[in-house]
Amino acid sequence: GLAGRASYNWNYRYFIDFNFGYNGSENFADGHRFGFFPAFSLAWNIAEEKFIKKHLEWMNMFKLRYSYGKVGNDKLGERFPYLYTIAKSYKENDKDVTFPGWNWGDYGYGNSYDGMAYTQLASENVTWEIATKHDIGVDLSLFNDKFTATVDYFHEQRDGIYMERKYLPGIVGIVRSNPKANVGSVRSQGFDGHFAYKQKINRVNLTVRGNFTYSKNEILEKDEENTVYPYQTEAGYRVNQAKGLIALGLFKDYDDIRNSPQQTAWGKVQPGDIKYKDLNNDHVINEDDQCKIGHPTRPSYTFGLNYGADYKGFFFSMNWTGAAERSLLLEEFFRIPFGINSNNALMQFHADNRWTPETAETATVPRFATKTMTHNSKTSSLWVKNGN
Repeated sequence: GLAGRASYNWNYRYFIDFNFGYNGSENFADGHRFGFFPAFSLAWNIAEEKFIKKHLEWMNMFKLRYSYGKVGNDKLGERFPYLYTIAKSYKENDKDVTFPGWNWGDYGYGNSYDGMAYTQLASENVTWEIATKHDIGVDLSLFNDKFTATVDYFHEQRDGIYMERKYLPGIVGIVRSNPKANVGSVRSQGFDGHFAYKQKINRVNLTVRGNFTYSKNEILEKDEENTVYPYQTEAGYRVNQAKGLIALGLFKDYDDIRNSPQQTAWGKVQPGDIKYKDLNNDHVINEDDQCKIGHPTRPSYTFGLNYGADYKGFFFSMNWTGAAERSLLLEEFFRIPFGINSNNALMQFHADNRWTPETAETATVPRFATKTMTHNSKTSSLWVKNGN
């Protein structure tokens, strides 16, 4: 690789910085090994201007900045994806299974021979994953550095994400080994900032600090199959977004069941079972009615506040942190009253909130059953909990 940097600042007022990397990786085939990754930044410290110094002496720093750059990633989770491998067997359920070959006994010879097949196809065009980053920021320092703050807006688009091609048509002839390629793209953007305020009152030094981050991502492209219903494609969703059925509550009685779309794809239903929304309006509830539910487990907002005071060597502080716009999806184990194999103790929230004819108006958990109700344990909005 080759790297370089050039920087210039004039009178602590104007700044410009440029750097680059020209990097090669043995992980890629010849012709795809090298990537050029430049970056530059500009900044203007307005507080150093003469008219600011003259009229706004309390402003120690007011810096505006912008940066742009590209970075590359060659850590794709495997070495040398441009090479193929051939073997006599493949793994299935953690067991070695031999590729079938010719059975000459069918032709009267009485012998059979093992076959050979690709266990990894060569992906010769695989190259760097590239993230393009933009950042606009402000740095403040006021009143002899009593108050300081930094705020940034960031925007990043990561292209060429290395993914398995799971949905190539069968006519391609790939049986046991899907190829991989740079086909994914994700955009992330948001705000990030922190501040601090320091004040001395007699012999007591007080400090207040705070921070916040808002970050949201969106899948732009992904290897996925075509679908009749746009709400089922992950493009447009956030990374690790849960998908499932939308629960409209619990069936109150048999009239409620008869007047609702057919919901027998996973067994017969009774009062107290979950009622799902018919998203595609075909009057039948099935896998085609799954869509985005809740928020991802990673929060969109994180924030914190810290207070501190010291007096003659004694120090006191407290720290508050929080997260918001976050969901938790209960795993299947917690959706079934007595565990998946009915060999666990009853969970309290099932006992307290279950449906009965007497609690039909207030129940939030389906009825009890002597066997596992697949219909009720399907991934749905009923099992999405507030993770704030």
